Amino acid sequence: MVEVIAIGVPALFVVGIVWLIISSNKRINNALTLASEVLGFTPVLSKNIFRKKKIFGELDGYNCEVEVYTRSHGKSSTTYVSFFAYFPESFDMGLKINWRGEFDGDDEYLTDLFIKRNEELIEASKKNLRRLRVEDAFVNSRKVLFRKYYKADEIVKTIRDVLNLAKAIK
Repeated sequence: MVEVIAIGVPALFVVGIVWLIISSNKRINNALTLASEVLGFTPVLSKNIFRKKKIFGELDGYNCEVEVYTRSHGKSSTTYVSFFAYFPESFDMGLKINWRGEFDGDDEYLTDLFIKRNEELIEASKKNLRRLRVEDAFVNSRKVLFRKYYKADEIVKTIRDVLNLAKAIK
């Protein structure tokens, strides 16, 4: 009897984890499918849990996309959801504002003007758009995939927030 328990408990634990991973994958695929229908985006989804999932399309003249992907960190891994809004035209300044809020650019005069005009807007946006990144071509917010992003309305809200920031940047 003890031997059955010694083998059965770990086996049930492994089966439970596999079931949890598969059901989470189905839930994020469903949320992305519903969000793509609401936004009019094209979904590229995989049933494989290790492959990148993506929905993309155009909103108000801006190309937008949402990606769900997993990054390995040695023995562990983290799944992220990343929201992009691409500017209709690149700023061509070599501009980079990384997720820590550090500014960088090739043309210091133009970059300084950009920062003066948009610093308050970007700082205010950091409160609800985590790991915010702005470059010449896009605005990006990357978040760890939490339970709230298994809901299509939260995905739609966040991509609209990223889009509104991209539209407001001058």
